[in-house]
Amino acid sequence: MSVTVTTENGKTSVISPYDADFVTKAKTIGGKWDGYAKAWTFDARDEQRVRDLCRQVYGTDGNPVESGDLVTVRVRLADHEGSKYDNFAKFAGQRIAHRPGRDDAVRLAANVVLIEGKLASSGGSMRYPNIDAGTDVIVEVRDIPRATLSLEREDSYEIVGETSNVDVDALLAEREQLLARIAEIDALLPEPEGTEATTREAAAVLGVSVRTVQRWAAQGKVQATKNDQGHWVITITI
Repeated sequence: MSVTVTTENGKTSVISPYDADFVTKAKTIGGKWDGYAKAWTFDARDEQRVRDLCRQVYGTDGNPVESGDLVTVRVRLADHEGSKYDNFAKFAGQRIAHRPGRDDAVRLAANVVLIEGKLASSGGSMRYPNIDAGTDVIVEVRDIPRATLSLEREDSYEIVGETSNVDVDALLAEREQLLARIAEIDALLPEPEGTEATTREAAAVLGVSVRTVQRWAAQGKVQATKNDQGHWVITITI
């Protein structure tokens, strides 16, 4: 499953798998479907609301760290089927299987394989087809963001594999975007008074490591000077 949220030129765009709940809730915050881009678009001022919605529906907003921390799980398919009016099973924010019609074979998502049991050749009614998986049907859902498991009960799945594939380049690009946005905000705000702090105190306030604060000071990304002992003194604006 892939979820991508980007903001540029005053718009926030979301590319994600189809989900009826997402569509309904996206419209309540001004979302519009862009058929050409195959994405939902929103006013950039609602970016945080959009990211919150993605987390609510998909378990992630697609940030690089979560996208690189993947797990493979095994689940009992019957535990994740919808109501008798639904023709699909859903796990951790994605559809993992569906039956198009009563007498059609069940179709598994691209990252899902059948491990145990056998799926019936038909299920439900002509109007409301169902998967109707038996309790012996176990499927493996591969390479999903670990963060999406927050949508499920811990006793409803078993982790059988883990992959750490963090995209360092994407993280660096995202950091540069954030720093650029902070610079834009600082330029719009009135000049505040500053509080001097050690690198350790500044790290605690900024939520980063001491080494990161030292690097930012050396690169001029934070206001800083060195004292008589040669230690960085960081000016934190309040």
